[in-house]
Amino acid sequence: MTPRQALDDLIREREETYAAVSRLLGRNTAYIQQYIKRGTPARLDQSDIAQLALHFDVPAKLLGGKESPSTPRRSVITVPVIEAKGLEIAQERSRIVDEAWLRRLCNRPAGLAILPIAGEAMQPTLQNGDEVIIQRLRSHDALQDGLYAVRGSSETFVRRIALDPTKNRISVLTDHPAYPSWNGVQRKAINVVGRVIWIGSQVS
Repeated sequence: MTPRQALDDLIREREETYAAVSRLLGRNTAYIQQYIKRGTPARLDQSDIAQLALHFDVPAKLLGGKESPSTPRRSVITVPVIEAKGLEIAQERSRIVDEAWLRRLCNRPAGLAILPIAGEAMQPTLQNGDEVIIQRLRSHDALQDGLYAVRGSSETFVRRIALDPTKNRISVLTDHPAYPSWNGVQRKAINVVGRVIWIGSQVS
């Protein structure tokens, strides 16, 4: 079995997607699909192979890497994926993510969720097909100016929040001028789900 075939089998067995594994490597979403289906690149970088070996918990040699006495094990966390309406690609319900990497982002990995971006309302900051990781808000967490996931009537989306502490109101803003913003609304009228702590671009 070739390293290419082995990787394809692992992705199918774990019910992951080519795009998700590409993002794990910090590559564009088509990278792994092109490697497996088109043979481009001809072989993966050793750093990519090492990361994939850790992710799938297999020897690096299986994926075309250099043989080593042992492959270190790591702890992983299953992070839920919030459904984003309007995306044409298949969406996962959850994703396995390296715990050590998550703990570098925050000290509360249990409160995290992945939200794919659909639409153009937050361009140029966020593009259609990007992903963000959000830290879910607890009842006592205070808002700050920044990017947040907001729950609407039928979907969850990212918006920029600006505070007006003197009036206990907030503005919910888009970054694209063609899309409407909500200015000076009462805080309790907006269902803020969580704060954006990481942005994953579809473009490498």
